[in-house]
Amino acid sequence: MSSSHRTRTTRWFAGAALLALPLAACGGSDEPPAQSAPSSTTSPATESATPTDTSPPSPTESPAPSSPSGAPGAGCPATGTAVPDGAATAPTADLDGDGAADQLWLSGGDPRTLGVATASGAVLSTEFTSAAPQAASALGQRLGDGGPAVVLLDTGRAVDLYAVVDCEIVPTQNDQGEQYTFDRGFTGYGTGVGCVDLGSGLQLVGLKAESDEAGERFTVTRTAVELADGGRTAANGPGEVVAEDAAADDPVVTSAQAVTCGEPQEPVHEPQ
Repeated sequence: MSSSHRTRTTRWFAGAALLALPLAACGGSDEPPAQSAPSSTTSPATESATPTDTSPPSPTESPAPSSPSGAPGAGCPATGTAVPDGAATAPTADLDGDGAADQLWLSGGDPRTLGVATASGAVLSTEFTSAAPQAASALGQRLGDGGPAVVLLDTGRAVDLYAVVDCEIVPTQNDQGEQYTFDRGFTGYGTGVGCVDLGSGLQLVGLKAESDEAGERFTVTRTAVELADGGRTAANGPGEVVAEDAAADDPVVTSAQAVTCGEPQEPVHEPQ
C-alpha cells in the first residue's frame, strides 16, 4: 500500500513489516495505489474520485475548500511574475487557502517545471526530473477539513507528492528523508493513488490492485497516507483490503489503477 517507495521501495513502505497488505504508496521519485465503486465481493469505502473523471472544474465553478484556520485567508501575495509562455494550465482546488480556486501549470523543455498560479496573483514553481519517457501530469487538492494542500505529479512510473506550504511548492518527505512517492506498478508496490472521504474530509491513500495468476480477478488494498507539518512530511498509516475476487473492469479495480483525488478534475498535462 502506501509507503515511501524504494525510495520507491523503502520510501513506500516505511519498512517491510509495515506492509502486511500489498498496497501502494511510496517515497521516492520516478516510480510508482483509492477506492471507488463496490467490488464483486467486498464493499469498499466510498472514494471521492474515480478514473472516470471527466471535465475540469473552472476556477469560478469549483467549490474552494477553506484555509487551514477554517476560514478563507488572504492567500499568497502576488509575485509580479507570470506563468511561462507555452505552459499548459488547468483549474484546480484552492491551494493557498484564500477560498478561491487556483491553477496548476506544467512547462515542457529543460528544466521541466511544475507550478501553481493562485487567484491572488502568486506564481509558485518547482523543477522536477524523471527517467520515465512519458509526459508528466498533475492535479491538486486540499485534504481534510481545511487540511494540507497537496499536488500529485504523475510521471508515468511514479507519482511524486508535493505540498503547497507558506506559498511554496515543497516535496513531501518520507521517513527516510526522501520525497514520498506512490508506485504506479513499475516496482510492484502499488498501482494508483486516490482520496477517500471518511466523514472528516479527504484522506490521501495509496492503492494496489493485485491480480491472480490468470490476471482475471483482483484483490485491492489501500493504505492511508498520514501527513504532518502542513504536508511537509508523510508516513504510511493503516492498510486494509477493500475488494477481493473483483473483475478487471470493476470500478474498484480500475480506480485503483488511476490517479485521482477529490471532485472530478482534469489534470494538467505537460506540453511536448
